[in-house]
Order: sequence, then C-alpha cells, then structure tokens
Amino acid sequence: MIGKHVSIQATVLLIVVIASLAIRNGGSSAGIGRASPISHASRFGIAGGGGVASLSRGDLITYLNLVKASGAGWLRFDINWSVVQSGGRRSFNWAPFDAVVNAARLRGIRLLGSILYTPWWARPPGTSNLYPPTDLGDYAKFAKTVARHFRGRGIQAYEIWNEPNITFWLPAPDPARYTDMLTLAYGAIKAADPRAAVVSAGLSPYGSYGQSDAQHMNPITFLEKMYAAGAAASMDAVGWHPYNYPWGLGYEAWSAWSQMSETTPSARSVMIANGDGAKKIWLTEFGAPTGAAPLSITEPAQAQFVTDAYATVGRCPWAGPAFLYSFRDRSTDVSNADNAFGIIRYNWAPKPAFWAYKAAAARG
Repeated sequence: MIGKHVSIQATVLLIVVIASLAIRNGGSSAGIGRASPISHASRFGIAGGGGVASLSRGDLITYLNLVKASGAGWLRFDINWSVVQSGGRRSFNWAPFDAVVNAARLRGIRLLGSILYTPWWARPPGTSNLYPPTDLGDYAKFAKTVARHFRGRGIQAYEIWNEPNITFWLPAPDPARYTDMLTLAYGAIKAADPRAAVVSAGLSPYGSYGQSDAQHMNPITFLEKMYAAGAAASMDAVGWHPYNYPWGLGYEAWSAWSQMSETTPSARSVMIANGDGAKKIWLTEFGAPTGAAPLSITEPAQAQFVTDAYATVGRCPWAGPAFLYSFRDRSTDVSNADNAFGIIRYNWAPKPAFWAYKAAAARG
C-alpha cells in the first residue's frame, strides 16, 4: 500500500509540474476578454459545480493545476448567491469565489459562472434555496453586482440558474417565470459587463418531447415554452445537459443527447424556428459515473465515452463549449454514483478518462 501511495503521488506531482511549467511559459491570463467567448474559445470545459469554491487553498491549487494539465480551456463553477449574501441583503462574502477566479485567471482558464441558489431573505419563509426569489429583481440585482465585481477578471460567461425544468426550480417548473428571470438578469449583466456572454440555464434530461409531471418537464418542451415567453432576446447561447449514461451517444428519442439535434422536434429545430439558428448550444454539464452504483460504467468505458463525446461535439457546428462533469470524485465511497463522476479519483489519482480527455484536448 505504501508503494501504491507513492506511485499515485508521483503521478500527480508530475502532472502538476507540467501544468506549472505551462503557466510560467505563457499560460497566463493576458488576453482574457479580448475575444468572443462563444466564437473563439476552446470547446473543452470542466463542470466543477459548487465544490470548487469550498476547497482549501492547497486543494484548489492542486485542482486547478490538474485542470490546466488536462487541456481544458474552461471551468464552470457555481456562484452561490445563498453563500455570498448569507448575512443579509447588504452583506457580501466574496472570498471563496475570488479565490477561484484569481487562481483560474493565473492559469489562463476561462470561467463560466453559474449564478444560482436563493438566500433565505429573498425566498418564501420555510423554503429551500432551490426556490426562485419572491422578487426576481433581487436576482437581477445580484447578477449585476456579480458581473461588476468580476468584470475583467476572467469570467467570460454567466449561466442563469441551473436545470429549472426539474427540481432545481421549486415547487414546479415554470418556463415563463424562468424566462422573466433570464430577461432581467441578461439586461443586468450586460449593463455591468457588456462583453460577458449570457447562457440560459442548462436543461436536464427528462423523458421525450411533451413529457412532464408535477416536478419535471422535458427540456425541448421547456425550451419551446421559453421561446414562447420571449427568451430569444435574452440569451447569447442555450444551455443543455445531455446526460445519457450508461447508454452512451446512440440515438434514442428520450435521450437528452439525441434531443439536441437528432429528434423531431429537437433543441436545434426549436431554436431555428425562433430565428436563433446562429446561436450555439453550450453543453454545460454531461458525464458518466464509474463505481459500483446502478447505471455506473467501468473506467475504460468512461474513457471511451470522453473520447467519443468530444469527437462528436467537434463535428457539430452548432455546439459551443462542452463541460465534462465532473473532474474529481467527491469521496472514496463510489457506491454512490454522485461521488464517482470524476476523471480524477478523490485521492487525486487520474482515471483512464483523464488521459482520454487530455488526448482529445490536444487534438483540438
């Protein structure tokens, strides 16, 4: 066990050293913000979520050095409103988010900030932070404050909420109200940072077109209703979460991967019908877990999935950056699928998918 531990640490150290050399030899953030984040950015991203801002300083440095070494050009992370303003309407705690932004900028990693989670003072009493604010204007004010605070510091795009077609928007999906939030936030962000891109919330897989229940709505259906509510003028790209594990990328009418462009209707056909064919779909989360949980796949299968997914995205002219979820396993308990989406194990050892990702990014 001692020899295995030393081997893992040596591998991680080698990767980190390579990343550090890249930073010293031109991998800085000089030039961030000079090009459109939609048309010129790398299509390789990592969806780190809320855990990135909670890492210790040492773990954050290791994490970002490994992200850089993987070849990823983007990192998606949560800007948690309920944390930033946990102390009340006039209270702001930027420290954990500043740490991510500053360290990512040093490494030349572009950032997509996902603004979500309502603080206690802005939502109905007795509800969770997955409820939208009572006054959507409060969200817009916060989005404007975020864009002003981080302007010029490496956040090139903002995602407005997360998966509002399922249980991330309680008590039930509401495309019209979500579109009101998107519209208000779009104007607020553009007023604070006109160069920042605004991406609509990544929509979660749920059944086939037209399917819904009390807490879920098919993403194509939700997008269609967004357009009917006037969303076209308030987003620079459409967010999408094409999870389809363990089945891979094969065509299925219920697959959120297929629903981007292959089904009838599809996200693309809805966009084109509404005059938005020139906009991209950003894959702001997708991935597959390894481990022992139901629907998990093997580590070699995860590596092949990464290879196939990025090859497919590269053939789609309508696809924007694709953010693999996630990067590092949440814990060593891989009997829970949520803990095992990483391409790096919890002990920082790379899985085969890390090398597959790195190879795909090197090919471009």
